[in-house]
Amino acid sequence: MKVGIRRLRVAGALAALVVVAAGCSFGTTDAPDRPLRGGPVDPSAPASHDGPSTPPFVDPPIGNPAIAQEEAACAAQQQNSPWYRTLQPFEHYDSGRSSLYPCARFPGSMTGPNVVEAHPTTDVYYSQFDIATRDENDLYVYGGGNGDANPPALHTFVAKVEPGTMKQIWRTYLSDARDNNELHVSGAVDVMADGNIVAISDHTLYKLDGTTGKILIKQDMPTGSSPPNDSAFNGIDAFPDGTIVVRSLNRPVGCTLNGYSSAAFKCPGAPNSAKPSIIGTVDPKTFKVLNWTELKGNVLGRVTTSRYQGHDYAYITTPTQIYRYVWDGHAITQDTTWGPVTYTRPGQTQAGAPVIMGDWVVFSNNGAPAQVPLSVIAIHQGDAKRVTRMDPTPTLKPGQYSYYYAKVSVDAINNRIYVMDFGLGTASAIDFRDGHMSLAWKVKQRSNSYITLIGPPDKRVFVNANARSTESDPTKYNPGPIGANYMDQIQWRDARNGSLLAASDFYPPATSAGTVPPGYGGLIYDILYEGRAVVLAVRPEETEPMSAAEQKGK
Repeated sequence: MKVGIRRLRVAGALAALVVVAAGCSFGTTDAPDRPLRGGPVDPSAPASHDGPSTPPFVDPPIGNPAIAQEEAACAAQQQNSPWYRTLQPFEHYDSGRSSLYPCARFPGSMTGPNVVEAHPTTDVYYSQFDIATRDENDLYVYGGGNGDANPPALHTFVAKVEPGTMKQIWRTYLSDARDNNELHVSGAVDVMADGNIVAISDHTLYKLDGTTGKILIKQDMPTGSSPPNDSAFNGIDAFPDGTIVVRSLNRPVGCTLNGYSSAAFKCPGAPNSAKPSIIGTVDPKTFKVLNWTELKGNVLGRVTTSRYQGHDYAYITTPTQIYRYVWDGHAITQDTTWGPVTYTRPGQTQAGAPVIMGDWVVFSNNGAPAQVPLSVIAIHQGDAKRVTRMDPTPTLKPGQYSYYYAKVSVDAINNRIYVMDFGLGTASAIDFRDGHMSLAWKVKQRSNSYITLIGPPDKRVFVNANARSTESDPTKYNPGPIGANYMDQIQWRDARNGSLLAASDFYPPATSAGTVPPGYGGLIYDILYEGRAVVLAVRPEETEPMSAAEQKGK
């Protein structure tokens, strides 16, 4: 895999990209419809290019120590219970799943040209889904959980790796579905306030020692009327007191297909033909199951929690409605005073996970396969009858699809919602004030990854992948690693207006519907579907790259 450096020159509202070394050479990164040279991507081979040859790699961008210290000091002041006070303790930073990482810094220039330095990792973490940080030198990878992968990833693990290089320090294997065909989907790795790790795989919850990787507790979860082998828990969250909340996804009894997409869409009659999901609560110290109940059907979206007006709530999206459950310290039950609210219009389908934005719960649904627009919806936590919605692209052309299988990201301080549309190849920012939505900006960018927001309120930066392929139909994009037919770059945009600040080279596809996580020292980790990663560092063009000794703080 070849990587190089891309320079982005920005002058006012105009942005021009100059390729110094690339897998492909083209003009502006805001033109994802221009074909990529060559056919299907071979992730093990160097990327083809029609530009100058790739220069030597820079030293591994282990991060800027001064920025890392600033980020650590910021994280120590954050109130983000029950998660560890760190840059990225939870898969979407906070229990409300905002995907806003307020202490992660953009080390480039907001007004001038930037350089993106890239370092390819060598250790393989196949089917990695997300990462988490603890202290500055603690970085954890969750992988092996995608039963839909090609080849299937059926043995989940958590690995501690070296920040910047992602060289493995230890790896702890969790559940193994290779022998019993247990339903296998990606959960997540999260760091609790005490520094221990919580991870979930198949129908088992794990507590790990964050220093040694030793499994401290292994707790099988109840699965209700669904057989344990047909239930997997990819939904985990927690209330501020530490109480863990889990939600199961089921495949129909008798179906032997594995993976999220198979269980959700490919098994006969799925998802509705499967047994109902369960939602449960777990003691964070003992991992004892406190209470659980079956939900109103089989649920695909992850659970999101909120403490609102003194009550602990969990929000769940079924294929057409959103429900709220309340935890009173003893039992988790449906809140019959709120909803359920039907959020789909004709032709629209399942929403992603809900996101908490102050008084509101916000999410986006999908418009495929019916070829109708997706919608962004907000429902007031205090009054379920207060509903507002917006279609970022109200009208589709014949043959277009509108969908985003991840979720929205929100910035409550700046009253902004951000959403992708993989089918249309757009990224949109929506102003949300006083219960009303309006489009702030929309640009060409195609990604099914979660949106990452970094930086302080006045310098927010929008970070996500951008796909390019010779395949004109986005529904036929295949991330591989066998049969990959597109490539991804990482883009940094000014969240205020959508202008492009920096863009990486193109690499094999990022993990589909995965995270684009920040790391200490101003780094961004492009975690690839095929198991490796590219570690990216942005700097202003006029500055010189740091030496290895400077990066290590010597």
